[in-house]
Amino acid sequence: MREVMLTAGLAGALLCLAGHLPGPVRRWGPQSLALSSMALMSGDRGRSAACVIGAACLWSVVRACVDRRGWDEVTDLAAMALLMVLMTSHSGGSPTHMAAGMVAGPAALTVVVWVTARAAGIMFGQLSDRSAGPDAVPCTRRAWAYREPGAALMIISMAAMFV
Repeated sequence: MREVMLTAGLAGALLCLAGHLPGPVRRWGPQSLALSSMALMSGDRGRSAACVIGAACLWSVVRACVDRRGWDEVTDLAAMALLMVLMTSHSGGSPTHMAAGMVAGPAALTVVVWVTARAAGIMFGQLSDRSAGPDAVPCTRRAWAYREPGAALMIISMAAMFV
């Protein structure tokens, strides 16, 4: 079952990356690191995957600070990084040897906080009337249709591995 969840996480990461292409590297770079981190996780290299997703999260934070927008990606990558750290800390670096139920509570809490943060981002985005900068590219429906389900698929499949 864990292999199915890892495959679903890979598919979610690929959807997120597809939602950022084409475009400059600064926009799709963190997502390519997220995809490579999911690939590392499926190859039982959990500690390396956690380091790669940490770098992707940091890159995304810096980009969001510079652009003054785009915090949804930071939320997704931070939740993903936390789930990977939970996986590697209790499994010796391998998601297939994880003790079931040991970290199910923190994983469920991570998903609840992630959903709440994403909902808050949508609400505050609707309330905000500040205009986007000249470099900001509005999210198209196609890009949104790839990014949002991809992020949900990544996070939920990773959390499902704890159950």
